[in-house]
Amino acid sequence: MTSISSPRQPGWADVRTDLEKFDRKSLLGLVHNLYDASSANRRFLHARLLPSPNSVDKYRRLVSDAVFPDPFSRRRVSLRDATAAITEYRRSTGDLRGTVDLMLTFIEAGTEQAADLGYGDEPYFSALENKVDAVAKSWSQLPATAQAQAATRLARVRERAKDIGWGYGDYLDDVVAGLTVSGEQSVSKNRIRGLTPHAPDGARGLVKRRG
Repeated sequence: MTSISSPRQPGWADVRTDLEKFDRKSLLGLVHNLYDASSANRRFLHARLLPSPNSVDKYRRLVSDAVFPDPFSRRRVSLRDATAAITEYRRSTGDLRGTVDLMLTFIEAGTEQAADLGYGDEPYFSALENKVDAVAKSWSQLPATAQAQAATRLARVRERAKDIGWGYGDYLDDVVAGLTVSGEQSVSKNRIRGLTPHAPDGARGLVKRRG
């Protein structure tokens, strides 16, 4: 019996071949159409071609609202949308510091939601841990000032997460303890210097732990 192979899907090489035939006017027309096609395309082009200090602020709101939407709204939690926004920012700007800022926003919003509302399950906390890992992997590439700012934020998250279950608080402890600010002590030592406030009264954690 003869097998029927699936038709080859077009890829970037095919698109590039056609793009190379475009003149300037046609190429601008295509970009214009893409600009009008979606808000994501517009954000991407604005961030790439019209960078401003406000660019990361817009993405920070997207990430925060996707991870921890207003509990009284009908909006669903979407870690996928938040991750897509971070990826979009990274690809459009190449800005590592801003990308780490957005990953920290993801971690902060997710941790706050779990502590405040008891929200979360294993995939949810795995997603948070993945972002913690991504921050740790980028750590050595950050300038000392960015490391210091990130250390302050991580110390606060660590304190907020200490009563959250699913092993998340312990995981944060392990990862954050291994980070150091250039020329300083480990991030965990920042708590001794008063960078970490106590969790607000009434903060709730989950009672179930992973494993």
